[in-house]
Amino acid sequence: MSEADEQPGKRLSWQVVARWLLRRHRFIERLGIATVDLPLRIALLPFRRQRTAGVAREDGSLVARTSEFNDAAEAYFAAFPSPDFLLNKPFSEPDSFARHLITVGILVENLQIRPGATVLELGAGSCWLSHMLNRYGCRTIAVDVSPTALTLGRRLFESDTRTRWELEPTFLSYDGRTLPVETASCDHIVVNDAFHHIPNQRALLSEMHRVLAIDGTVGMSEPGEGHGGAAQSLLETASTGVLENELYLPDLQALALACGFERVTAVIASPVMRHQVSVSDLPAFMGGSGVASYWKELCGSLDRHHYLVFHKTAPRLSTKSPGRLVATLSSGTVEAVTITKGTSSRISIQVTNKGDTLWLSAPGVAGWTRLGAHLYRSDGALIDYDWLRLDLPRPIGAGETISLEVPITADVAVGSYVIVFDFVVEGVSWFSERGSAPLSLPLVVN
Repeated sequence: MSEADEQPGKRLSWQVVARWLLRRHRFIERLGIATVDLPLRIALLPFRRQRTAGVAREDGSLVARTSEFNDAAEAYFAAFPSPDFLLNKPFSEPDSFARHLITVGILVENLQIRPGATVLELGAGSCWLSHMLNRYGCRTIAVDVSPTALTLGRRLFESDTRTRWELEPTFLSYDGRTLPVETASCDHIVVNDAFHHIPNQRALLSEMHRVLAIDGTVGMSEPGEGHGGAAQSLLETASTGVLENELYLPDLQALALACGFERVTAVIASPVMRHQVSVSDLPAFMGGSGVASYWKELCGSLDRHHYLVFHKTAPRLSTKSPGRLVATLSSGTVEAVTITKGTSSRISIQVTNKGDTLWLSAPGVAGWTRLGAHLYRSDGALIDYDWLRLDLPRPIGAGETISLEVPITADVAVGSYVIVFDFVVEGVSWFSERGSAPLSLPLVVN
């Protein structure tokens, strides 16, 4: 146990010992969590919602008015009194600015959107979110029923010298029924505060399913319980003719499953929650103090706003969204590497995926996993943290073992060193940061 685990006065408390035991013996941690789970369920019964089966339904009278609602959306943008306000979103909305940024972060993180992905934004409006994704490195397809809105969106892209035109951003108006893109051509679809305006939800969910790649996802940020009947929603519908639907999650899930999606998940996050505790109270809070008030606030925020992810196929653990990242590495009979300065050699390393996660091998995309190595002097001083990278020949599933031929080049001065081999999910984490043991080999350069 390190001194960092001890209290300032170097006294060993029972909490310190317990934390040490939990870190060293994960089965104790799992047992402890299971023991706490039952009383927590009982304590939180007042917050529990009744589980109800959804019905894959939609309002036929609204579906029949699809063209009418499309025209209302176009009229809204065409008559908007301040185009500059729309062009400057989200910065032009100080009361909603933080929520917009939170929403972008939650959608990007939970869809695992990475540079290079093709992302369709449905109901893009003035395209400010598509422009963020373009700057981030995605190929964007902005789709809306309003040509005027998309014209504004193109102006936004054209007004920014940092727009990445080499990614070929696209702006497509459509009829509110059929998405004008090829089948299986999109990695992700984002729908930000737009799905509750759609009258023909079955048709659009079916279209989203069609245009997604096999492991594609849809992310939605939508208003929650009571939105459709709120006074402000009724006023906006009366004044603009734009539909303000009420989204009932069990029905929406049933409809999505009927359209071919294999799973719908709710993200436990909220743009409207501001729960804060004093720094001095944080240790007690982490131990359960004040959990009732926190849980009440969280449940209320989950009612008021929904973040949803629709999976075209049931998600599996991969380094795109990893579970346990554990590798065992062995160099066989090689106990040290000896090499002449300026020359190269190769060593064989046997690797077994001991975790529950598929290691993806495609270069440059989300989840890209490679063997890496850090180089240290024999006294422990770091020479080069990113000394080596080696691509995997293919994805490596849980339980699989492969042998890698690793090139070693003596590009350092004569002396003694240590190579530390470890796997890395590029841009995310080294395996050793998740508890996996790296392999250390002495290196002697003559």
